[in-house]
Amino acid sequence: MKILLTGASGFIGHHILQVLEKQNYEVIACCRSPEKLFFKSESTRILQINFPNMTDQTDWLLHLRNIDVVINCVGIIAETKGQTFETLHTQAPTALFKAAEQTEVKKIIQISALGADESAQSAYHLSKKYADDALKNLNVDWYVLQPSIVYGDGAQSMALFHALAALPVHALIDGGKQLMQPVHVSDIAATIIQCLKPESPSYLTLPMVGPKAISFKRLLEQLRQRLGKKPAPAFSLPGGLAQRSVFIGKWLGEPTFNAENIAMLRRGNSADAEPISQFLGHPTLSLEQQLLLNPANQAERWHAGLYFLRPLLRLSIAFLWIWSGIVSIFFFPPEQSYQFLAASGITGSAAPFMLYGLAVMDIILGIATLSTYRIRPLILFQLTIIFLYTLTITFTLPEFWLHPFGPVLKNIPLLVTLLVYLNLEGEKP
Repeated sequence: MKILLTGASGFIGHHILQVLEKQNYEVIACCRSPEKLFFKSESTRILQINFPNMTDQTDWLLHLRNIDVVINCVGIIAETKGQTFETLHTQAPTALFKAAEQTEVKKIIQISALGADESAQSAYHLSKKYADDALKNLNVDWYVLQPSIVYGDGAQSMALFHALAALPVHALIDGGKQLMQPVHVSDIAATIIQCLKPESPSYLTLPMVGPKAISFKRLLEQLRQRLGKKPAPAFSLPGGLAQRSVFIGKWLGEPTFNAENIAMLRRGNSADAEPISQFLGHPTLSLEQQLLLNPANQAERWHAGLYFLRPLLRLSIAFLWIWSGIVSIFFFPPEQSYQFLAASGITGSAAPFMLYGLAVMDIILGIATLSTYRIRPLILFQLTIIFLYTLTITFTLPEFWLHPFGPVLKNIPLLVTLLVYLNLEGEKP
């Protein structure tokens, strides 16, 4: 059996690919970033595809030759400039499904989302539903799997929940009474394997949920306990106020903090677990047994504690550069600045050019840090600049090392701060 798997480098797709390889299926693994697929068997072929560019049926025909099954795992939780719900959740999958029907693919398995139903209101859920509906109208065996929140190794949503649990105070939207029913990623993969069996009934829409629901409030409490922390005080945050406070998400650089996701949280995310239990032949894995009863390891505790510090680091670094430039231009006496420059051998007409040029550069560096434009090379450039500043002052004004306010000494923790941020930014998905 030859399988075309889209979204193979994503969280769910990654786990499905591993299981398919263990079962010795021949897989065409489609993804935008092949370097993320650091494992692959001899029976797997990687196909680099930019999903937003695959919105026409003809775009897929060449890749579907001799394919027996299509599994679509592509999905995003928040839109960006180059990735929209309409393109990634509706247009590209619909084109893929129609092309698969045209090339006589035997089965299509769509990873949708719990809530992509007749009551859907959010753009996220509606975009999934449109693709689901398009698939159901085709002359092909189909499965629409609708997972609740998926957890397991590499799950971004559970990483966010751990970070929220680690906060010293819990702001619970509408009191945190919303029910959710997280499902383990291995249950998703097991369901895929079951769908591939010839005897499995098709034309199925399956809610993918854990055995029982848990309130958001209780989930945060248990995750906090798992992190080894004492209970945190909590207060209820009106849902309407939370949806009007989404600017905080942009400020923190957390795309999941938006009005639509808050609305989806308020709706809840649970369903009857019996259909998926019957399909698998056994209950899905328990959240308590798989996660909540197991103490967090050191990496998880560090990640939870640093999750919201990363954006604060970015803001503080940006403020440092911008304020340094403003002070140099408007507040610090230029005569003193020229004296410092003269000690470095910069005098005459070159002095104001250097003074104000470096000040403008500082402001530009701060603004670029705020925008996160090419952040890794930007931080490396900042490290270089601060190192050169420190080296120059060491040779031209060595007495600054003995200054009680430590104007040069402070560069040491600043360099370390930039190195820490550089590594934290490297963990960005």
